[in-house]
Amino acid sequence: MTERTAKRDAVLDVRGLNVHITSDDGELCAVADATFRVHDGETLALVGESGAGKSMTALAIMRLAQSAHIRLSGEILLRAGGGGAVNLLALDPLAMRDVRGRLVSMVFQEPMTSLNPVLRVGEQIAEAIVSHEAIGWPAARTRALDMLRLVGIADAEARQRAFAHELSGGMRQCVMIAIALACRPRLLIADEPTTALDVTVQAQVLALIRSLQRELGMAVLFITHDLGVVAQMADRVAVMYAGRIVEEAPVRALFESPCHPYTQGLLRSMPNAARVMRGRGIAPIRGSMPSLTRLPRGCAFHPRCERAEPGRCDGDVPALDSVDDQRAVRCWRWREPALAATEVA
Repeated sequence: MTERTAKRDAVLDVRGLNVHITSDDGELCAVADATFRVHDGETLALVGESGAGKSMTALAIMRLAQSAHIRLSGEILLRAGGGGAVNLLALDPLAMRDVRGRLVSMVFQEPMTSLNPVLRVGEQIAEAIVSHEAIGWPAARTRALDMLRLVGIADAEARQRAFAHELSGGMRQCVMIAIALACRPRLLIADEPTTALDVTVQAQVLALIRSLQRELGMAVLFITHDLGVVAQMADRVAVMYAGRIVEEAPVRALFESPCHPYTQGLLRSMPNAARVMRGRGIAPIRGSMPSLTRLPRGCAFHPRCERAEPGRCDGDVPALDSVDDQRAVRCWRWREPALAATEVA
C-alpha cells in the first residue's frame, strides 16, 4: 500500500479470486488468483487490454457473474460501516441483493443498456433508495431530485421526468452515477464509465466522480484501458493480462519506472509528446491478447514479449513477486538490469 493509504482500512480485500467458465471448448479461467485491496477514499485503477479480465473481476465482486456455467472461488471481503468484514462469496442471493447499491455500487460502460427504457429516470433513482432504506416513495423522489442536482444535471426538475432516450450520453451516465451513489455506498466500481463519451463530457464525468468521492469519502475501483484517465484518477494501479494481475504499484511509480514488459509496452503505445520530440513516436505491442481457451504455457505474455527467454518464460507461471512494500510484479526477469532500464518515455 502507498503512504497515503497506509493508515486506512481496506474497504475491499480480494484474495485469490478465480472465475472459471465452462464453455463448449471446455473450462477456462477468466480471472486467475486476483488479489488486491481498495482503501477508504482511495482510487485503484484496474487496467489492461480488452479481454484482460477487468470487467469480469468487477462482475464477480458484484456477484453478477454467477450462473450454471460460471464458478467463483477465493474471498471477496467487504468491510461494512461497523468495522467487520463479510465475504461476499459466502452470502446467499437475498443478502447479496441488500449489499448491491447500499454498500457497493457499479457504474456500467453503456448507460443506455443499463437504464430501464420505460421508467422515468427519477423513478429509477428513487427505486434504488426505496429498495435499501426505510423510506416512502415521496421522500425517495425528493432524494432522487437532490441526487440529480448533486451530479450536476441542469433543470433537474424537468430531467427527472424524462426517459433515458431523451437524454444525452453524458446525462445518462450522470443518471447512472446518481443511482449508484443514491445510498452513499462504501465502494463505487466504475467500469469504463467514459468510453462512449466525447472528451469534453468525459472530463466532466471524471471530475464529477472525483468530487463525489471527496464529498462522500468512498473507495473507487476504476476500470479502464485508458492510461491517460489512470493518470488523472488513480492513487494505485493494478495491470491485468489474460486474467492475471501482472503488476501493482502507486500510479506515479508505475508511470516513472514500470517493471513488467507488458506495462512498459502499454506506456510506449500511448501518445507521448516527449517521445515524438525525440523522433520515437508510438510503439505498439506486437500481436494480440491470447484466447483464454488457448493460453500459452508459462507467462501468458511471453509470445508478445521482446525480452522473453525460451525455457524460462514459457515454463511455469511466475508468481507475483514483491518489488518493495508498495508494489509487486509477475515476471521472471524483472530484476535484470536490461529489463529495468527499458525506456518508456
